[in-house]
Amino acid sequence: MNARQLRTAVSAPTARAFARTRGARPLLATLRSAALPLALLTALLPGVARAQIGEPPATILAALSDYQPTPTDDGTGFVTSSGFAFGVLASEGVAVEVNGAGALSDANVRFLGALVGVASGYGDGIAAPVADFFRTRASELTGVGEVAVEVMEYLMFVDVVAGPTPEVSVRFAPQHVDADRFGPPAHVLGPLGAPHVVRLFTDLQCPYCAQFEALGMPVVRSELLPRGDVRLELYHFPLKSIHPNATVAAEASECLAATTAELVDFAAGEDAFWTFQSALFTRQDEWAGRPDPLPLFVTIAEDAGLSADGLAECVRSGRYGALVEESYRVAAQDLRLTGTPTVFVDGLKVGDYRDVADYLRLMRLSSAMAGEAQPVQP
Repeated sequence: MNARQLRTAVSAPTARAFARTRGARPLLATLRSAALPLALLTALLPGVARAQIGEPPATILAALSDYQPTPTDDGTGFVTSSGFAFGVLASEGVAVEVNGAGALSDANVRFLGALVGVASGYGDGIAAPVADFFRTRASELTGVGEVAVEVMEYLMFVDVVAGPTPEVSVRFAPQHVDADRFGPPAHVLGPLGAPHVVRLFTDLQCPYCAQFEALGMPVVRSELLPRGDVRLELYHFPLKSIHPNATVAAEASECLAATTAELVDFAAGEDAFWTFQSALFTRQDEWAGRPDPLPLFVTIAEDAGLSADGLAECVRSGRYGALVEESYRVAAQDLRLTGTPTVFVDGLKVGDYRDVADYLRLMRLSSAMAGEAQPVQP
């Protein structure tokens, strides 16, 4: 690896720019089956170490000490004992991207797995699948240019060049979604001018969304919103192909908010919306499998102390059908989301919605990514 190649590896644009300009490129169809197991494996992990992207760069280097990284001759990055050159981009004192280049030897492939594991926080749980990905699929990547592979809330940009021993360049950065791509939220908690935004895509029939209501919403309400610089935006994302009552539940929540606002005022309507959402999640098992859940929705609203006058009529009229459908379209087509709950902080996906530290890390990371990233000097 010569100095020019290394500078190419470590002097990349900021991670935010990469995720915005390159991330839109669709994943090659031949790689979809390879990328999926990475997502499935990490989604099933019972717990992971905290991601090091968004933390001081020294934490990444310390975690990779077994690979004996030493400064490159020109001082622009690091090289492992197996000859793989890598770098860390940082801004405002936190790492925003890791990258590297070298021969596709087995030792280097193992290091790539470790690098992704450390940077993402998924550790050994993702290191082996990443290494296997390069061992088994590198030939399909050779000569096709840079390809983006989705690894949970991150993008791994891979470019393999043919040779007696193929050479690989890799960049690993958080996925970032610009604010204007989300569209208007259905409901908001917190100050409209807050600099940090938690965006929640939810499905009222989704059991995992009920878990977010129980475990994630208390974090948002009790630890983030009281700061005064955070707001929560809710977006409907009913997974109608597997949750047949999710759409009507979303429409019912909109109807109840609207009818309450008409009877009382806007603030009362908003309070009713959030109260009804919580009640629907709590009693999800009762209505999820019903052919017509509307009568039970009326009961659930009344049991929660809400007025259900006009609720069934509003839902049957389809008054909010277009609103819910447009929210679904943005999530599924524009953002290409595939599951719920999906939670963002300032355009960055949240890995562990139960941990306030993960939200705070992403706030720091978002601010850092807005600045100019520079290679970390040895």
